[in-house]
Amino acid sequence: MTTATKRMVVSGGSAVAGAVVNVTTGMLTQKWALAWVLCTVVAVAVAAVLTVWLARLDGAAEAVASAPAPAPVRRQELTDLEVEGGSLTQRLPGPGEQVVRRTTVRGDVTQEQTG
Repeated sequence: MTTATKRMVVSGGSAVAGAVVNVTTGMLTQKWALAWVLCTVVAVAVAAVLTVWLARLDGAAEAVASAPAPAPVRRQELTDLEVEGGSLTQRLPGPGEQVVRRTTVRGDVTQEQTG
């Protein structure tokens, strides 16, 4: 379920809970009874929970929207190389990915990465 769908469901639930609170409060003022007091308390608690949930959903959506974009992944790729009688050194400062493909080396292959 997407965040927008969750927000719509919780918003609708909040509206229904508000209507139930209105009815139970009206009945409570007209016919004082323990049952109506309990119904009002439960309805107010449900409305409060739904309102807090909706606020948290909005806060989570804002946090995702304001999060900085991830840095692009650095990548070094060596492909289709032939090294005769020497060595191959690949250096990458910082985070990233180093790849060697379809390469023939008659010597040493060294991959270094710092950071």
